Amino acid sequence: MNRLTAYASAVLTACASVLCLAPSAQADTQRVTAADLGPGRPWLRIQDQGSSAHPPGVQEVSPFADPVHWNGSLHLAIGPGQQSQAAHFYTGAVQLSTVMGSEISYDSYVDGAHSTATGTGPNLQLPMFCDGAFTTLSFQPQLATDAEGRHGVVPDIWQHWVSGPSGIWRTSRAVAGFPAGGDAPLSAFAEACTGATSGVIGLIGNVGSLGDPTASLDTYMDNLTANGTTYDFAVDGTATARVDLRAASTGEEPARIDGTAVFHSPADGPEFVAPGARLTIGATTGLDPRNVQVTIDGVPAQVTSENGHLVAQLPRSLADRLLPGGTLTVPFTITFTGDGGNGCGYGGYGKGDDCGGNGGGEHGTATVTARLLARGYQPLQATDVSAEASIAF
Repeated sequence: MNRLTAYASAVLTACASVLCLAPSAQADTQRVTAADLGPGRPWLRIQDQGSSAHPPGVQEVSPFADPVHWNGSLHLAIGPGQQSQAAHFYTGAVQLSTVMGSEISYDSYVDGAHSTATGTGPNLQLPMFCDGAFTTLSFQPQLATDAEGRHGVVPDIWQHWVSGPSGIWRTSRAVAGFPAGGDAPLSAFAEACTGATSGVIGLIGNVGSLGDPTASLDTYMDNLTANGTTYDFAVDGTATARVDLRAASTGEEPARIDGTAVFHSPADGPEFVAPGARLTIGATTGLDPRNVQVTIDGVPAQVTSENGHLVAQLPRSLADRLLPGGTLTVPFTITFTGDGGNGCGYGGYGKGDDCGGNGGGEHGTATVTARLLARGYQPLQATDVSAEASIAF
């Protein structure tokens, strides 16, 4: 008997004919680290649950950065015949209709280079009782559309899955007229499983049967959300940023600033895929994007206006990865080719000949914010790793 089955039996025994109904958790985020996985800890893996028909694959907290907190994720990977799982159990059961009263969602990533299975990804699972019978409901991402409008599982990009009442889930066992392996909207299971001996007893991140006994699947999950709580899998270290600025043309025209953005992940920090950089430039005098030139890593970048500042970034990454213990150094230059003191202010962008100029004029103080980009829900997504510095120019 594995730990999941044993737990289910214990709940039935302790609560007799009526399950102990736990209140819905308050909306919050709980950080899950490597210390939380293992026997007797809040999250159990396959090997922690006793005997299993499937040998365990990889079940670990990984530095692979998620697209929300950018601090790591849950790594689940299987080879032929294996299963990977991290399970968290509640202290009592919660009616499925109550669980549906708050968001049910998660993020997932499939590493295409290390997976032979296609079109499938990790499941968010809800282990539960339906009128006293135990089953596990599994969200079916291959039948869903993610938050970016992509249908099904797409490799090598993070996807955000949200299940409303119409989300399709699969039952592992026959319950309430649903056959084992049958798919149905979550609302249908909630409507059928309403008795006193019905309720959800936890949630699971899972990579299970792939249909092909020779297939492999390498995935990541994070921000598992159910019953008002989001579980954020994270490593211990935190990535940092630094910006160094130098006025390269003091007293000369055109004014130019040389700078360097330095992004660092400590040895116990997160890993970023396809990192890039974005510069946000503000000044005490109005700046027109037509009169500012920016190079990043020696390449001219497009300059646009956004919320009263100038923004510049390259449409590509600057490295393959920023690994734990690694540093990404990004040199840049900012050249002010026009009049910084024309009186346009930030609201003057794009007003023709009334703004901008052709040289000279007083300058002021520029503030540059450098933000690390990485592959998230989009190929280049802003992370929460940033720093800023100011300089007179």
